[in-house]
Amino acid sequence: MNNLSVNEIQRFSFDHTNVRGERVLLNSAYQEIIQRKEYPLPLEKLLGEFVAAIALLRDIIKIDGVLSMQAKGNGFLSTLMTECDEFQNLRGIVQWDEEQTVPDTLSLKELLAGGYLVITIQPRNGQRYQGIVEVVGDTLAECLEQYFLQSEQLPSRVWLAANGSQCGGLFLQRLPQEQAKAGDKDAWDRFTHLASTVSEDELLGLETETLLHRLYHEEEVRMYDSKQMQFGCSCSRQRMLDAVMSLGTEEIRQLLIEQSVIKVDCQFCAEQYEFKETDLVDMLGDQAQTH
Repeated sequence: MNNLSVNEIQRFSFDHTNVRGERVLLNSAYQEIIQRKEYPLPLEKLLGEFVAAIALLRDIIKIDGVLSMQAKGNGFLSTLMTECDEFQNLRGIVQWDEEQTVPDTLSLKELLAGGYLVITIQPRNGQRYQGIVEVVGDTLAECLEQYFLQSEQLPSRVWLAANGSQCGGLFLQRLPQEQAKAGDKDAWDRFTHLASTVSEDELLGLETETLLHRLYHEEEVRMYDSKQMQFGCSCSRQRMLDAVMSLGTEEIRQLLIEQSVIKVDCQFCAEQYEFKETDLVDMLGDQAQTH
């Protein structure tokens, strides 16, 4: 397999049909995410699928803000979350019961034990919206297909893969029939059947143009400009200070007595922020003082 140095998402469509698609392939952007914490390989792969998925979702759900996806359930995973903003900055994290052995093969349904996915749309200006997706089937791809069917009433297919070095995804969606330029009624079945032949090696090892040519060399495929993606964390000293302030005066004062400095780590990027008594007095007044 080729280790392509690619971090991009690209939209495409099929001429004279009502079918559109997206393809994402991430290398260093994905590696920067999983290198922030020592993950077992099965969790690196699962997180990679979530990273590829949020990249696809973010390009389909066009908002000026942040899109996030979080897995919640009763399995040994306590947190699995990925985010992407309008500048194509990606971040993600997995937290799990590290006393348990991580199985080599992970079923999302077993991991979440009757759980669900929460997809949150947070515009920079506007009201937050959350969609709840039941975990159906054994894969994230199946969950996302169900999400698009419920939220947009549009048939969609998703293919995801990750190997600890690269992650990628392929997305197809059938738009309302009136958007088709001609009556190619078999297009959807034909395109999804061909896409179902894609292997993990092809999904992770081929550039988009090569992949689409291999799958659809007899079709008229129109490719649009690609967008570059990268790792980027939205943490800041102010956001961490706000988190500290939410603890309340008494708890902050007690922490300062015990530690003299309050240290807060960003779980996504491992950046550490330190707050001394002098940083907090102006916010809390004399009550924050320990002497």
